[in-house]
Amino acid sequence: MVLKALIVDDEYPARMELRFQLSSFPDVEIIGEATNAREALRLIDALDYDVVFLDVQMPGTTGLELVKQLKGRDPMPAVVFVTAYENYAVPAFELRAVDYLLKPIEAERLAETIQRLRELKGGGNGGSGGTGGKEKQEESKGEKKPGLTFLLTEKDEKQIPLPLNEIVYVFSEGYNVYVQTHNERLLTRYTLQELTERLPSDQFFRCHRSYLVNIYQVKEISPYFNGAYILKMKDKEQSEVIVSRSNVKRMKELFSMG
Repeated sequence: MVLKALIVDDEYPARMELRFQLSSFPDVEIIGEATNAREALRLIDALDYDVVFLDVQMPGTTGLELVKQLKGRDPMPAVVFVTAYENYAVPAFELRAVDYLLKPIEAERLAETIQRLRELKGGGNGGSGGTGGKEKQEESKGEKKPGLTFLLTEKDEKQIPLPLNEIVYVFSEGYNVYVQTHNERLLTRYTLQELTERLPSDQFFRCHRSYLVNIYQVKEISPYFNGAYILKMKDKEQSEVIVSRSNVKRMKELFSMG
């Protein structure tokens, strides 16, 4: 699996630095560069990219405005903002950005981003390269990442460590993953797969490819159609989460449903 990448930045040194950092990931292929939004649109019209590494502040159309113009495209490339400015993170994630990297980019953060892009494309393990490849090789030898005791979330550009018992459920929407508590929704940088692996398996249940629920926050269980079930949760809105048919057996085991 190869991630076809486009770099969009009006500064030549910034493009070259990012190209150099991405060269440590063999499964990332940079097949285009643009200095502004107009050039980027022309390139995106000509070729389907998996990811666009995009600066925010550029002459003319900004990176945020460019993403708004890309909305509705099929396929829509994943977007990773790469910028020196912290204050655009919230609108960036509202536009379903996969990540928001601050210059100068730390190698570990870039590796996390690449792994997230791999999973979005459907590879999960997605080849090897850089720090991300090394981590996957270690995991394949049985060295798992430690479990979580708090889940780090974000709101209004602030980091919020959330106790696990306050999580009602976690869900993916577009490129982002959100955590639902009793009365609010928070963003997290973890992927749903990472949380499935690192949250306690006797408390958190992957009931659907897009949902991970805290079984102690389930209020009601109801049959749905075609063998599936619906879980009514204990959050303020009493959200309903589907249990796909393939996960019903595990649900019955967790709730001792015979």
